[in-house]
Amino acid sequence: MIITLYSTKSSTKTSIAISTAIYLANKNKSVVFADLDVMQGSASAWLDYRQDNENLIHIPNFQKTGKYIARDLLELAKNYNYVVADCAGHADASGRSALTVTDLAIVPVLPSSLSLITLETTLNSCVDALAINPKLNVLIVMTGCHSNPQVKDTKEAREMVLELIKNEPSFKLADNNIVARKVWIDIVVEGKGITESNNTQAATEFENLMTGIFQWL
Repeated sequence: MIITLYSTKSSTKTSIAISTAIYLANKNKSVVFADLDVMQGSASAWLDYRQDNENLIHIPNFQKTGKYIARDLLELAKNYNYVVADCAGHADASGRSALTVTDLAIVPVLPSSLSLITLETTLNSCVDALAINPKLNVLIVMTGCHSNPQVKDTKEAREMVLELIKNEPSFKLADNNIVARKVWIDIVVEGKGITESNNTQAATEFENLMTGIFQWL
């Protein structure tokens, strides 16, 4: 399965991508990471930190760019249960190419006006990809949320997203939000995923998100 983190505006995208790969690896799945955001390379740096800790499961990482992204991802998928790809935080050619072979696109979005404005562009790219890749499923995840789910910004953002995707059967808004917590910053230099952190709330939250994703699929 190819899972692509896709967003025209970065919204903790790389953090979710890394934590998804690590979650799957810790479930005894064979996982490879494809860093398509080669200009920034933050995902690769994160996984380099991980290699320094022999107690953590190693996740192979490849930096990919260029017009053959779709082919490269399909090749990786022949040898691994899961390919997790992290695209650049804008609608670049690599990201659009990845969508044409992706099984699940995870689209993180902040409950802010700017992020919600750019979400429509992101979803339009996913609609275009569906014409080539009808197996594509798209999951929107609200991230950077207040810990109180009834806070106005989060509630209104969810309503706006549901309105945007109401006519797209392959699109879904995740039931679980990701709350803004400092631990998401702390885990980077440790090379860890959020489910390996000592923050029980954050780890449980992400476990629930992942469970919900694979139940949907």
